[in-house]
Amino acid sequence: MSFDYVVVGAGAAGCVLANRLSVDPGVSVLLVERGGRGRDPRLAVPRAFVFTMRSPRHTLRYPTRSGEGVPPEAWLRGQGLGGSTLVNGLMYVHGDERDYDDLESVVGDGWGPSDFARAFADMESGLLGVTVPKEGDDVSEAVIAGAVAVGLRRVADVNRSAGDRIGYTPATTSRGRRVSAATAFLRPARRRPNVTVVTGSVVERIEMTDGRATGVVLRDRAGVRTVEACREVLLCAGTIESPAILERSGIGGAEALRAAGIPRVVDSPRVGEGVVEHRGLSLQVRFRDRRGVTERLNTRPRQVREGLRYLATRQGPVATSGYDVASRFTSDPTSTAPDAHGVWVPMAIDETATELGLAPYSGLLFTGYATRPTSGGSTHVASADPSALPVITPRHLEDAAEQRTTAGILAHARQVVDASGLASHVASEVFPGPHLVEPADVVEHVRAHGGGIYHAVGSCAAGRDEGAVLDTDLRVRGVEGLRVVDASAFPHHVSGNTAAPVMALAWLAAERIVLPG
Repeated sequence: MSFDYVVVGAGAAGCVLANRLSVDPGVSVLLVERGGRGRDPRLAVPRAFVFTMRSPRHTLRYPTRSGEGVPPEAWLRGQGLGGSTLVNGLMYVHGDERDYDDLESVVGDGWGPSDFARAFADMESGLLGVTVPKEGDDVSEAVIAGAVAVGLRRVADVNRSAGDRIGYTPATTSRGRRVSAATAFLRPARRRPNVTVVTGSVVERIEMTDGRATGVVLRDRAGVRTVEACREVLLCAGTIESPAILERSGIGGAEALRAAGIPRVVDSPRVGEGVVEHRGLSLQVRFRDRRGVTERLNTRPRQVREGLRYLATRQGPVATSGYDVASRFTSDPTSTAPDAHGVWVPMAIDETATELGLAPYSGLLFTGYATRPTSGGSTHVASADPSALPVITPRHLEDAAEQRTTAGILAHARQVVDASGLASHVASEVFPGPHLVEPADVVEHVRAHGGGIYHAVGSCAAGRDEGAVLDTDLRVRGVEGLRVVDASAFPHHVSGNTAAPVMALAWLAAERIVLPG
């Protein structure tokens, strides 16, 4: 088989590229996805993500190594058409303008705030459904009031505001249903005769001839075959899998390739390095009375009742984002701009269960994290076998600024609760517990008991610097006809969740692919 463009990975970036590139009827596009077609009806129900994220059918679990007080854990990624947008919490966060100023200074012209603002506007006014609730339940309203009392500003849309702020969470939903990258961008593209989609296919490696990517080697139930790319191969497999595909193809650092027993074809030492991930801190309080969304969903009969209501009206607590209220606030007193992100959920999780589920009592859950982590870890292949899981070595909270920001997040959350009018209804702080107060102790607690937020970036970072894996057009240095367009291309975080920035990145990258400069 031969196509003009072979796009690897049908997640946030791959679906956007398949759509944008196939607008030209004169080009052919193949989209390759290792997962299935994403036809489980639960995937369309916004809050059903608590179930689908547990499913090996819809997610992959990547174990990490322990280190520096951080225990091993699993990084989850979605698989199937839509990638992680199939199973994520649906939060749609642009990031702040200053982040894109920094991005443009590191990566190059055309990746600045005005460029991303244009991409967001184009997507949201066209194919991508985004909903911002105007109001919520009593607990959420009390949280917002408490945040305002401690200095945050209530806004109608956190994406269209700056400074310390709080509001209802923008979510990729439309009429009570999840909007994934596949439903928004791939579904209309698949009506075009020049788009081919294959699922259940793993990319073993990139085929190269005379320094040019000429195709990919696929493995599926039918066996192994090579697909030719006449113009370009576009890797959109994510921060874990994109560097793995490069390394299996002999593109990487000498030490990592030697350890995996792979001959080096292109020397690129930063492949798989510089991985930065958010490290979250959570607080949960238990109410002494019955209030909030927990009471509508924490028993089987209540779930059935709300499920039936959802089927009839596409409304109710299962029709909303996984995180009801979002905030951006300044946690480190030395910061000159918001440096932390917080989300509030008017329900309590069962802290005694091994799997995510609701508590038998009413409560309130908060999670916050430093938005701009700089402690860089790594991800590398263990061997040339694509079935072997990569070796992920994360690093968290090693930088002083990260520590200062993280240390203040817990105190901020407690202040909001105290000022919210809910304090008189709080029976106890379930976790982390009132004993945790000292900043240094908070940091160590987050190392040991915090969690990754599934936002890792940076393993194939782009930059003006000749040593960066990708150039300013996201082309892999040292290889012609090969680009990486996904979260791995970001050299740093852009203050928040990754789904929205990755879709915008692909939207802008498509212009560079079809109009090479």
